Amino acid sequence: MERITIDGVRERAVNVNRRLEGSGRGVVVEQRNGHVALDEYRVTYGFSGQSTFDACLRTITVGTKREVAEFLHAMMVGIDLSRRAS
Repeated sequence: MERITIDGVRERAVNVNRRLEGSGRGVVVEQRNGHVALDEYRVTYGFSGQSTFDACLRTITVGTKREVAEFLHAMMVGIDLSRRAS
């Protein structure tokens, strides 16, 4: 079984955010109370095109590193499938 690290979970979040680019939304992985949380943020873009995670809109899920990593993987697959269907 593959070992899941917090860095690996954060890398998956980066991959999800690439897919969400331009949507005005993004995800951030945080550790709190011994668990890993995945939060949805509003993304704003400055004059230089630099994106900023502006405000936390909601917590999407909380769990172990593995659970959140698998959730992020499912998000990537879902985003990819939705783009192929159109």
